[in-house]
Amino acid sequence: MVKLVSTLGTSPGGVAETLQNLSTGKYIAPFEPKEIKFDEFIVLRTKGTEEAYYALRAILLCCVGFEKVKEVVFPFDDIENPKDFITVRETVREMLKPGDFMDFTGGRKAMSAAAVLSARDVGAHLVSTIIDQKEYGEMMVKFNRLKDKLSNVYSKGDCRSYFCDLMSSTTRTIVFF
Repeated sequence: MVKLVSTLGTSPGGVAETLQNLSTGKYIAPFEPKEIKFDEFIVLRTKGTEEAYYALRAILLCCVGFEKVKEVVFPFDDIENPKDFITVRETVREMLKPGDFMDFTGGRKAMSAAAVLSARDVGAHLVSTIIDQKEYGEMMVKFNRLKDKLSNVYSKGDCRSYFCDLMSSTTRTIVFF
């Protein structure tokens, strides 16, 4: 069973693309890329990223066809002290095993750093997805316009085709280890 754990920031940008690119074998890696079937997908987020989480969940359901998303919500908005950093490290260390994937594309830098350190400790792959900054800015405008609609998506029947406009088709996903 292979797991993908992703950090999430204030927008869903990059996280859905990471899952899609890894699942379809469209990534750069130090090994031959192949399609990866994830049995579990966990999103790490802070309490201030609820809108982005609901948007990500809607995009995954409507545009990627992935429904099994779990979340871990940290009780802070940012890592502000060594205790918070250790909390993230220990949480990630407990959920990953060798061969799993840690996507540090989204989220606060300190949270991503803590997650990366733990992922390397357990032998997980490190992954990030790059989005052109101009395109990311355009996607943020769309996200801010749609985020209220995205928070009310509970089934495929709630999907709208324009939700998929929040995904980039020009991203590059890189598996570093």
